[in-house]
Amino acid sequence: MFLTRCTRTMRTVLAAAMFGVLALTSGCFSGDVNVVINEDGSADLKTTLVSVPMLAEIVEQSKAATTAKNPDAQVTPVTKENMSGYEITEHYATIDKLSENDFFKANEGKNTGITANKSLFYTDYNFDLLFEGSQNGGGAGAFASNITFTYQMTLPVVPTSSNADRSENDGKQLTWNLGKTLVTGESSKIEVAFRLWNKTAIIGTIIVVIVLIGAGAFFILRKRKPEEEQQVLEDAPIDITPNDNKD
Repeated sequence: MFLTRCTRTMRTVLAAAMFGVLALTSGCFSGDVNVVINEDGSADLKTTLVSVPMLAEIVEQSKAATTAKNPDAQVTPVTKENMSGYEITEHYATIDKLSENDFFKANEGKNTGITANKSLFYTDYNFDLLFEGSQNGGGAGAFASNITFTYQMTLPVVPTSSNADRSENDGKQLTWNLGKTLVTGESSKIEVAFRLWNKTAIIGTIIVVIVLIGAGAFFILRKRKPEEEQQVLEDAPIDITPNDNKD
């Protein structure tokens, strides 16, 4: 998917940087990835990739590859300072579907990707992602100021834990700065855990409980009414006055 291709694209970017092509450029590449987790368990992914003109072909190739694999992706041209590129948005019906994106996949012995522990009333999600820098990035640290890459995650709830570099909006908006990782050939973990409540199941359960309570009360009242009427008859005084009427 697009996120993985961004990383692969940067290997080419870094190769150019190693030749000094980008040394005099104030900004050569910028990537921003924003994942929004919605209350209903769906997810929206927005990836923005821009570069200087000399790297425009790489951005174009990434965009073409993404739209070829996901025709429903929405593409919007964008500009940022002296760079231009595209903003690509994708919608995933469930968080589980989001895990189909290579960026969120598990790598054996390295990370577990996206895991979920589901129960009736809530689901606990754990994101254990691995962002790997370019294998050709070693020694390109001098160009780190020309390359920025951020991963941002917006949640409907406060996470139970995370290793984000920065948090905002009462802890619901998390940001990881990965530009340095991208150019040094290292790797960075992206870790966040949160719980989503199943409101439909909760509301449904409340309704069922109310109905059962109402039905039980109705049954008890209906059963007690004949008993009370019978008790009234039993407690009523018996008229034993002699009948004085004579023929």
